[in-house]
Amino acid sequence: MDFRISAGLRSIDEVLIELDDCDAVSGLLIIDDVHEIAGSEAEGALARFVALRPPGLRLLLGSRRVPEINLPRLVVSGDAREIDPDQLRFRSWEVEELFATVYGEPLAPEAAARLTHRTGGWAAGLQLFHLATTGLGYADRQRAVRELTVHSRLLRAYLARNVLSELPPDQRWFMIHTATLDLMTPALCDALLEITESGRILQELTELQLFTECDSVGRTFRYHEVLRTHLELALVEMKGEVEARSWYARTAHILEAARESRQAAHAYAKASDWGAVSRLVRDATAGDIPIGDDDPLLNCGEWRTDPWLALALARLRVREGAVSRADEAYRSARALLDDPEFIKRCDVERRALSVWLPGASAEACTGSHWLLPLRAALHAAPTDEPAEDPSSGTARDRFVQGMCALVSGEIARAREALYAAQGTDDTVPSVAARLGVLLIDSLSGETPDPAVVHELASTCYHDGLPWLERVCRGLQELLLIRELPAEWRVEVCTEMVHECEDVGDLWGAALMGFGLALTARCHHDTDAAQRLRQVASRFEQLGAPVLATWCQILGLDTAAPGTIVRAQQVAAAAHALGLHRAEAIATSCGAADNRSGGIKFGRSAHGIVVPRKQEAERKSGMYELPSVALYCFGGYRLESFGRVVGLDVLRPQARTLLRLLSMTPNRDCHRETLEDALWPGVAHDSACHRLQVAVSSVRRLLSAHGMALLRRDESYRLCIPADGFSDVVEFEQALADAASPRHKSDVRGRVIARTRALNLYTGDLLPEDGPAEFVTEERDRLRHCAAVAAAALARDQLVLGEFDEAYEAARRSVDLDPFQDAAWRVLVEIHEQSGDLAAAAQARRGYGRIRGELGLTDTTSAIGPTPGGGDHHLDVMRDVSRLDGFD
Repeated sequence: MDFRISAGLRSIDEVLIELDDCDAVSGLLIIDDVHEIAGSEAEGALARFVALRPPGLRLLLGSRRVPEINLPRLVVSGDAREIDPDQLRFRSWEVEELFATVYGEPLAPEAAARLTHRTGGWAAGLQLFHLATTGLGYADRQRAVRELTVHSRLLRAYLARNVLSELPPDQRWFMIHTATLDLMTPALCDALLEITESGRILQELTELQLFTECDSVGRTFRYHEVLRTHLELALVEMKGEVEARSWYARTAHILEAARESRQAAHAYAKASDWGAVSRLVRDATAGDIPIGDDDPLLNCGEWRTDPWLALALARLRVREGAVSRADEAYRSARALLDDPEFIKRCDVERRALSVWLPGASAEACTGSHWLLPLRAALHAAPTDEPAEDPSSGTARDRFVQGMCALVSGEIARAREALYAAQGTDDTVPSVAARLGVLLIDSLSGETPDPAVVHELASTCYHDGLPWLERVCRGLQELLLIRELPAEWRVEVCTEMVHECEDVGDLWGAALMGFGLALTARCHHDTDAAQRLRQVASRFEQLGAPVLATWCQILGLDTAAPGTIVRAQQVAAAAHALGLHRAEAIATSCGAADNRSGGIKFGRSAHGIVVPRKQEAERKSGMYELPSVALYCFGGYRLESFGRVVGLDVLRPQARTLLRLLSMTPNRDCHRETLEDALWPGVAHDSACHRLQVAVSSVRRLLSAHGMALLRRDESYRLCIPADGFSDVVEFEQALADAASPRHKSDVRGRVIARTRALNLYTGDLLPEDGPAEFVTEERDRLRHCAAVAAAALARDQLVLGEFDEAYEAARRSVDLDPFQDAAWRVLVEIHEQSGDLAAAAQARRGYGRIRGELGLTDTTSAIGPTPGGGDHHLDVMRDVSRLDGFD
């Protein structure tokens, strides 16, 4: 029968009385959102109403938490039935029926099953999908199901607006910061958050049924997958990318300490700590199992469903060097989460990676990523002017500058920039720069210690950089092959090429193959040319024509038939790429009168980098392959593209003329000065005629090698190309650079500049000319400059705590000029600081003898310590200041 409750009733008791007055009350009363009155007087009144209601009145209560009524008694007595979230969840056949009969928009059974899986049968999720697809045709609705993920923006927006927004700030903060745990216990949450009430908070969240699930005994808790993904996004938005990774790392440490290895591996992966992930996998399997395939800690299913793990996998593939696989992983991760910020993050990282995909075009090398200039340099030589100071900028900038210079063939600038990039905590540029320096030193004929490369490989292993670790191990094996050739070592390197190919690291395979080809070239192996052609093909496929061109040049053999045509083709390709040095080398190799066998490497051959024999043990790296190189220190030598130009075709006086002009290239020298230097006391007419004959013969020799001997008015000038090299010019430039105002407070910059100068000073100026008057004054001046620079270098190195290097510099200063006060003072100070008082006393006695030779008194106190290093530092600065006036 129908009945109405009277208006104006003020209490639940009045409602119950009125219901009792009605005869045979029956019906269904629906009360939703009962959780809204939790803990209030209304909840108590509702409990009384449930207990005292008329027998014929049925109730349907909807709540996110169990209300404070005696529900167990009602369930046991059969008066109540509890429907939990699992029972409310739709099954696939129910979803199919819902859309067909209720919404009138039927789904295919396969689509209904997929939609059920993606939403977990969550009624609100199904309703949201229906609203989003209303009006779509059958085919479009099926496609929408295929594209829907459990991390859809629609679902997360519902959670944000209808669930999380209703929580107090402390509970919201708790949920965001514990989402990294995946599986939660009160103890783990307390340890992570450094609190003591996590158990209470978790129980409250479970009772509120806020997508928080609890096991049957109330010990472990878990957030719904959709909610946890939303919380992880909120964590990144709240803390930022870097701090979020640190929080994942903290979570991983706590999970590992609790022996939750699987969850710890997940957290380490999301923190990008791949060294820790590898350690956990190795400990769990006692073997090498590829991450993401069959290992028991991180299996394929998890990578394919968790967007953050999928993003971590993409970043892992990048660290492995597997560019194509990383690109696919980024695409998969992007499809797992419909969030603008997450999608943007995937797209930005994928775009930075895409330029390294095989065959990527030069036009794609645009953006702000720090490696893009290097990638562009592999397409064509940079057209921008290089930085004046290779030591300027960040370590990444210096590394990129050095590598760009290296692929362009500018070896000296490359080594200087790479050397300056080594001192940084950023693993990639630091380790790669050290490898570049070692490679240049190796090609120059030196023997780098393979143990150093082994240490670099260990650093890369611990920092989770497999691709760079393989490069280190490859260089280590190549160095061993060069010193201890053995077939089995070559097989080891070949296996490393296959290892790179197996993991998808095509760049690593190409670089390793290039190293093997260079090693074979150094050992004059018959298959070297074939190896270089294969590597050139690899680089072409990768979209690196610059490296391919260098492989083709290094594969030229002028003793082989058809080389001239091939050299001309390679020269044309180098010209098109802007590789002027490569073009010049190819042109030189293609000359009809060139039968030297092409470019050579090693200690006794002139190759890309050939240091002076007197400095073979020094890691100067300042000798490159310019079109023309003039060496006047320690003995005269003229080189063209690394090959010594024979001077036997010149008469003695013509050779002397060439040496005299080589002291000051690109500067005018008056005719009378040359005549007086070469033919002192000879009549002017006769000396003038002899000078013209000598100039003519020298001019013929130089013109064949890109140089010119020009006359302007009454002066002559030896002109070398813009990319030419002169050790005297570079020496003076390095000293001027060290004394420049920009290095006034830059001790390391001064050390680099003066080290460069002293590496160039390999001996007296033109020793073959003996006491000739035209060279003695300049020889003495340059020797004094070198001595002053060595003393100043010793002082700076002492300030930096580099005692061994400071001692060597001070000894060299004393050897060059024993009258250098500053050098003697540094020697004494080094011995005193090291506690070697006997050596300090011996240095004092040596200094005293020198002062005695000069007739100076008080030799004992002259070497005494000066407060703050005052006097001797002033001596050094006074001498160094003289270098500012170089002509």
